[in-house]
Amino acid sequence: MGLLKSVSDIPGIDFYDYRDQYYYGKYSYRVRFKLPGIRYIINEKTVEGLMKRYDATTGWKKIKDSDRPIVTENLEALKQIIELRKSVKKDDIGTIRVEWNTVAFFSNDLSLLKSIENIKPDIEYDYTQVYTHNFIGIKSFVKTPKHKFRIYLKAKVIEGDFAVRLNELLTRNTTDLHPSPSLKYWLNGYALNSNQYSWRYIYTNATHFIDYDDESTLSYLALIHGEYLGKRYKLEKRPDPI
Repeated sequence: MGLLKSVSDIPGIDFYDYRDQYYYGKYSYRVRFKLPGIRYIINEKTVEGLMKRYDATTGWKKIKDSDRPIVTENLEALKQIIELRKSVKKDDIGTIRVEWNTVAFFSNDLSLLKSIENIKPDIEYDYTQVYTHNFIGIKSFVKTPKHKFRIYLKAKVIEGDFAVRLNELLTRNTTDLHPSPSLKYWLNGYALNSNQYSWRYIYTNATHFIDYDDESTLSYLALIHGEYLGKRYKLEKRPDPI
């Protein structure tokens, strides 16, 4: 499961979603919105099916009397969403998921997601972009490694109190995050050095890494320090020769 972080520097995007993979393994963007009555199309694949349900006066498909006014108000929007769901599935350019009164629409075409607002312009929408650290590959070891995954830092100019906050995070999470000896040495030196503007403490080092075992740990780390994280690897024991 990902972790959301509000953003303001990407036009048309409200949140980053830090995840281990893209939505459904392939989509970068998601729009979400609430539309009362939308649950009545969950099992209806056609507009004709929706209208049969709308006209039903008995049976389990009958729309509740208390829901009928809002379904009537949103009926044209419901029809358009059914048709849109069919077309994006046919063209394999997106997928729509409905849960009770909430809709999530996934695609790699942000403009397609934005077009949803034309269907129902008087409600709120939020747009999310996946921020994922994909595996570069596998690092093999003669002996079974102590941990399952490794993330390296980027070589990047430090801003603000990044090093101090990272040091505090690693100190608090000794069971989940396991920094390389060189990274611990660098962070300790940064914390103790009275001249933190020395060249050695201005940049992060791309050889520094953090090992971990639970992939959700990376989501938490990325939420706080995502801009400093670089290449990511699985750690495995080298196969024994036959």
